[in-house]
Amino acid sequence: MRTFSRIIATIVMVLVAACSYQDMADKLIPKEESGFAKDYLHQLQARNFQYVKTYVDPSIEAEVTDAKLIEIADYFPGGELLSTELIGSHVNTFNSQWQGNFTFEYQFSGGWALANVVLKRTKDALSVVGFNVYRTEASQRELNKFTLAGKSAIQYLVLTLAIAAPLFVLVTLYFCIKTPIQKRKWLWVLFVLVGVGSMSVNWSSGQYHIQPLSLNLFSASALAAGPFAPWIISASIPLGAILFWFKRKGFIESNRASATIDADS
Repeated sequence: MRTFSRIIATIVMVLVAACSYQDMADKLIPKEESGFAKDYLHQLQARNFQYVKTYVDPSIEAEVTDAKLIEIADYFPGGELLSTELIGSHVNTFNSQWQGNFTFEYQFSGGWALANVVLKRTKDALSVVGFNVYRTEASQRELNKFTLAGKSAIQYLVLTLAIAAPLFVLVTLYFCIKTPIQKRKWLWVLFVLVGVGSMSVNWSSGQYHIQPLSLNLFSASALAAGPFAPWIISASIPLGAILFWFKRKGFIESNRASATIDADS
């Protein structure tokens, strides 16, 4: 039971951490590099191509022509710039080389756009190894919000399983705790909690993925990388819970037989 309590405490801690996404983002996003990326895209949008070329890494220098810069800059919608928000930050270091990918969402009076910059740090200097701009129909927060309308059969199926499986696991967990299991009952408690395999669906795009070798607490999950990211809904087979119901009658009968032997002796 102590192990079970620790598992529940861990789940609660994960849920609390998810609620403080903005606090975590503020601590993890590198301010200097993300600020540079934001200014770089601003210069691109303003068509200050001389500035843009100054920081282009030699590895892509041949591709960054004036014609290409005009083509990319044209993807910014027209009208007044109303807001700019950093919605994605991915940083990694490989072989002592730092690289960061920053994505911004732009709202203009004429529409919405996403733009990203990939930066490389060499010693104390930053260079740009990639950048792109494309228009969107609305804010990513709006496009990726959770809604039930207009979804595919697979999305509804996975959602239904993701709701039903945890309920089945919780009911089974209650009976597992109450059922007299003579040996290693805590292992059965853990086994009931874990689902095997998973079918995940991107709630915004409808793309799905089946992963046979995976474990999922409560046989389901619903995660979003942030307020602008799509929800990923997953459902697993509650194998431990299913097997418990096949075994439960045997557990009860074994306990009664053991109690009878003890009484006779």
